[in-house]
Amino acid sequence: MDKATRAVIQKATENARSCLETEFREQLDGRYDIRAGRPLPAEPGAHLDADQRRIHSQLVATLEHLRLRGANEQDAVDTYVREAAFTTLNRLAALKMLEARALVKPCVSNGPASTGFKEFSGLAPGLQELPDKGYRLYLECLFDEIAVEVKVLFDRRDPAALLWPRDAALAELLAILNRPELAIAWAEDETIGWIYQYFNSSAEREAMRKQSSVPRNSRELAVRNQFFTPRYVVEFLTDNTLGRTWYEMRAGQTRLTDQCQSLVHEPDERFDPP
Repeated sequence: MDKATRAVIQKATENARSCLETEFREQLDGRYDIRAGRPLPAEPGAHLDADQRRIHSQLVATLEHLRLRGANEQDAVDTYVREAAFTTLNRLAALKMLEARALVKPCVSNGPASTGFKEFSGLAPGLQELPDKGYRLYLECLFDEIAVEVKVLFDRRDPAALLWPRDAALAELLAILNRPELAIAWAEDETIGWIYQYFNSSAEREAMRKQSSVPRNSRELAVRNQFFTPRYVVEFLTDNTLGRTWYEMRAGQTRLTDQCQSLVHEPDERFDPP
């Protein structure tokens, strides 16, 4: 993947993170009365419906768990918002990549106008009565289906999936993911890896290093040292470890000499007899 494409992915990732974190903070504050740096509300507000009261209880339990692990009120909210944004972004990015490989019908590329959602709506006309015409339900059905094989990312029981972007934020997020200059990236296997890396900005990494010369917690350890490994590096390492071992075991008589482009070998190499 060239530098220009990586730059586009980085910009989109940073924009998407900002969009989602702003949205989820506003939801925590305005809907659930959960504010960074302040004690958690003991009871859900009277303005919440039954489903929102359930979500409120789960949010409080999740934040209390973070508190028990050593986070203060501010850090607990910050951590939750970051993880919720990370999970939502990566799920929709994964759907874009599945679309590019024709493994799912178009579901994100045109938002609610996607052909996959249109077919889904045709099977359940009652969805038109929902505020978003059932688009969220459609995406969650896709998550549940994919979670059978990729549970670690798509499991909706994950506390990081308690919040969902409202209409305006979802439209903004989809617009970011569907930028024309980003279209080429979705067919690339490396894209999801670069999104993982760019979610933590270099400015954030530098700020951590200025505050402490060594990582102070598990997140800082990951942010400081977690870098995506490009395909060519993986291929070189694999070709010259496993590939090289097999090459020597077969005394050079193997198809790997043609298949492993990074395998270091000489045409006239000699091998000791077994």
